[in-house]
Amino acid sequence: MNKECENLALYFYGEMEPQQAAAFKQHLLHCKDCQREMAFLQQMQAALVPPAAPQQLAEQVLAQARPARRWTWLFAPALALVLLLGVGGLFWRMGPSASAFSDDGVSFMASISAEADEEYNSFVSDFEAFEEEF
Repeated sequence: MNKECENLALYFYGEMEPQQAAAFKQHLLHCKDCQREMAFLQQMQAALVPPAAPQQLAEQVLAQARPARRWTWLFAPALALVLLLGVGGLFWRMGPSASAFSDDGVSFMASISAEADEEYNSFVSDFEAFEEEF
């Protein structure tokens, strides 16, 4: 084996420039190692390709296949409408009192915000104390 032999995979997979491929083809005519390796690669490639189904079997399968039922697509819009009405009805029954912007919702958000501010300020003071120590 020589340096040319390292390009066998590139040649086999068609990754070489046309000039390089022509030069390697000449090398392949005289190099027994590359010929043996090329035969092995071709056998492996042939083994990995699944055999085609017999034509008669393919025709039978296609003949027995049922066409898609087009009427089932009519149910999709109806189902979407039912879901939309159900969710809309749920929100309608909850009414405006369930809004996050009602008085209860605003006071709840304010209390959460105050707790978060207090926790942040505590963290900042602890961090500043830590920095002063070190």
